[in-house]
Amino acid sequence: MVDRTGAGDKRTVSRSPRKFFHNFIPGRVFSLAFPLMLGMMSQVILNVVDAAMVGQLGAAELAAAGLGSMAFMVVAMAFESLGTGTQILVSREWGGKKRSGASQVLSNSLVLTLPLGALLSSLAFFREIPFIPLLVDEVNVQELTTIYVRYRFVCLFFFLIFSSFRGYFDGVGKTQIRMKYMIIVVSLNILLNYLLIFGKWGLPRMEVAGAALASTLAVTAGTFYILICAWHDKVFKEHPFFRRRNFHWKTVWDIAYYSLPKGARMFFFFGAFLVFFKFVGMTETAPDEVAAVLAATNILVTILSFSFMPGVGIGIAGATLVGQTLGAGKVTAARHYGWASTRFGVLFMGLAGLLYILFPREIITFFSRDPLVIAQGYWPLIILGAVQVFNGVGTVLSQCLEGAGATHWVLAAELIIYWLVLLPLTYLTAIHLGWGITAAWGCIGFMMILYAGVMIRKFRSDSWTDIID
Repeated sequence: MVDRTGAGDKRTVSRSPRKFFHNFIPGRVFSLAFPLMLGMMSQVILNVVDAAMVGQLGAAELAAAGLGSMAFMVVAMAFESLGTGTQILVSREWGGKKRSGASQVLSNSLVLTLPLGALLSSLAFFREIPFIPLLVDEVNVQELTTIYVRYRFVCLFFFLIFSSFRGYFDGVGKTQIRMKYMIIVVSLNILLNYLLIFGKWGLPRMEVAGAALASTLAVTAGTFYILICAWHDKVFKEHPFFRRRNFHWKTVWDIAYYSLPKGARMFFFFGAFLVFFKFVGMTETAPDEVAAVLAATNILVTILSFSFMPGVGIGIAGATLVGQTLGAGKVTAARHYGWASTRFGVLFMGLAGLLYILFPREIITFFSRDPLVIAQGYWPLIILGAVQVFNGVGTVLSQCLEGAGATHWVLAAELIIYWLVLLPLTYLTAIHLGWGITAAWGCIGFMMILYAGVMIRKFRSDSWTDIID
């Protein structure tokens, strides 16, 4: 007689952890999220290596790179959203089997991005950039930030061209082209950072300017890769996008209209962090201390990206599943995937937060060995670690709500929380009350908790299940 009971018990025990994990994070969520997380990690690796190399130059250089990078992101990400509008219209044309229509959308997208890119890149050739003195008062950091921004702004022309083509290729389902673009840009950027920052292989030692030029050259090379892909694309051979008859003002307007919510969101998100940088710099007066708090803030933002960017990948996966199930009329399934994605985000970002709490000094030392920078970043990093669970909730649920169509609601919520809560509270505690950088990052922690609470309340309601923005 076969002992089926024992075998059955053993089989149940061996499968129970797997079943538990599947219930906690369904396989469909994991399979969609994992590749996106890996893609986001490529940007994180670039951020970490970039900050670590610049950090070897000194606190002032690291502070300038942080300020300059944030200023670049405000402009770049606001206009990169034109790729999102392009993608929306291209996917509609492609889904309707209108290949020439998809090509026509790209033509009209370039009508927007080419002149805008040329205009924005022209700022690089101004001797003085007007908004830099508004960001920081310390003269050395101000001069280094101006140098960094001028070199970075050169690539905006190529970056916006990439945005148009990225929108097209994503819209027709060729997302692997974007992945290859990221691999090229990240790999080349890291190599050029080493060569140009430190002057290796006979190249000049450019320091902060080298870090910015490395990014510009990498983005330019990536854009040429995209153009080569377009040159060999079969659809473009049958339906060329550079045709005068392709131009339509209505299509141009539609691209701008569909790009506006994301563009506004990116502008106000990165704009709020740029003002936050300004407030942190105002907490100190001595030049060395100003450079130290700004350098520490740059490091903290870089560290935060380690948990935040993969969290965004999880959120995109959740948004996809929420949108698909709502489209099929399955509201219960949409809720299920939203909460399941949130659990995954909380798990990943919570574990990252635990590392921040346990090893704050070691993590900061990787970027800078300056004792003043380490001291300024120590307690803020512990605070960030403590709130990463809440950051996971807010990051993922906001993406899920956008997937349901609540893009304008999320934008409004972020405007209120960032600009009417975070920034005034930071000014009050860090500057007016004189509590310094720790208070400033404590306000970031409070903002993450508040943001999570607002997103939970919205997602628990029924108001997002039938939104059409």
